[in-house]
Parts: sequence; structure tokens; C-alpha cells
Amino acid sequence: MFHQVMQPRQRQQFQAVGEFLYIEACPDAVQISTERGDYRLKQGAQIIDPRLTGRVTVENMGEAGTVIIVCGYGRYIPPSDGQQVAVTQMPTVTLSPNQKVNIGLLPKVQLDADQAVTVAQLPAIEFAAGQKLAVSSLPEITLAPEQAVRVSSDKPLETAPVVAASLAGRLLTIATGTAQQAANPLRCHILVKASPANTQSVTLADGWELAAGEQLKLETTAALAFAGADGDTIQIIEVLK
Repeated sequence: MFHQVMQPRQRQQFQAVGEFLYIEACPDAVQISTERGDYRLKQGAQIIDPRLTGRVTVENMGEAGTVIIVCGYGRYIPPSDGQQVAVTQMPTVTLSPNQKVNIGLLPKVQLDADQAVTVAQLPAIEFAAGQKLAVSSLPEITLAPEQAVRVSSDKPLETAPVVAASLAGRLLTIATGTAQQAANPLRCHILVKASPANTQSVTLADGWELAAGEQLKLETTAALAFAGADGDTIQIIEVLK
């Protein structure tokens, strides 16, 4: 079905499917060009051709107005006295490359029980003020490399806390001025404490000092390097996933 407001001498194309083409409405006359010929038709006229299916060009030959064209199989008998025509079955439609279909002009579709429709792409959707869209589920989404999805909300995002599966304790002793705590990918976080009996401060990484008895919590799975006086110790607790 073709339904559009057209300006004088404006041309549009659509894909006809069926054996008839009926001019339901037009301001004066329309020029119809099919793959089988050219026709100049007024409102109420129709083309009957068993090989009509294909691309159709419509040109409005009158003033600006609404042009409605109905296509289908058999011979079209327009409704009268307010009656309606119900379309219960549609044939398979094949579109040419880069061709589009305005789904806003399709009739109401009723699905059988357990029947599903797969939608690969939707056009841009504009909502009126105060209008909302509820999405109960979405299909699996694959992002291209370096592609990201931005999520914004005026409400704080709540996440479940990480619950430790186990703890691992260790006492590091500084020898030849250094001590090492290996990396651990299962670590949620690590608690570091300079032993209260240390004689000097313990240095972590590039200069973070821990005085005797001072402690530190780090959210990292990386290896840790300490420096200090030989014999001083560092108390370690790893919180593991």
C-alpha cells in the first residue's frame, strides 16, 4: 500500500506486490510507471496485470494532496457504506537493494500463539513529552572493538558488594633492604601493616612510607615491593574471591 502527501509533479517509488493496483485517492490524476508500462489514472481506476509485482513510480499530476494506492491479488472491490477490507494473508515480499518500506503504512498484524517476529533494525523513534517506552528484554548485543555504551541515570547505581571467599595471611621480612608480595589475580584487596616492633618506616613502591604499626588497604591484584631495614617485618592479609 502507498499512502503519502505529494506535491505537484512530485515523484515517489514503492514496491508493488500482487496483480492489481487501485487508485484509492489522488487530487486529480497520477502517472503510474511499472516495469510493464505507463498509465495515467484518476481516483477509482485500477490496473490488473498478473505480472504487476515490481517497482512502481508514482507522479502526482494534480495539486498537492494525499495519494493512496492499494495493491494485491485478484481484483480490488473498494469498500462501500463504511465497510472495511480485512487483509488476512500477505505474500512474501522481496525488496531490491537499498529499498525501504514504511512500516507505519502496514495493516495490523496478529501473531499466532508462540509465534515470534525478529526485528533486525528499527528507524529513529521520537517520543512525545511525557511518553515512555518499557523494554522487558533485549537480544544479545555484540560491540565492535573500541565501541562503548554510555549509561546515564539520575539515580545512583547499586552494585552487590564483593564477598570474600577466603583470606590468606603472610608475614614478610625485609632482607637486603627489600621484600616482595607476589601478584594475585584472585585478590579482591590486600591489607598491609608495618609491624609495631619495626625500627624504621617501611617504604612501599616509589616512596609511600608506613610507620611502625601503620596499616593500608589497597584495591589491587598487582605485585607489591617494600623497602626498609633488614629484619623489620610487614603483616599481609589478602582478601580472595
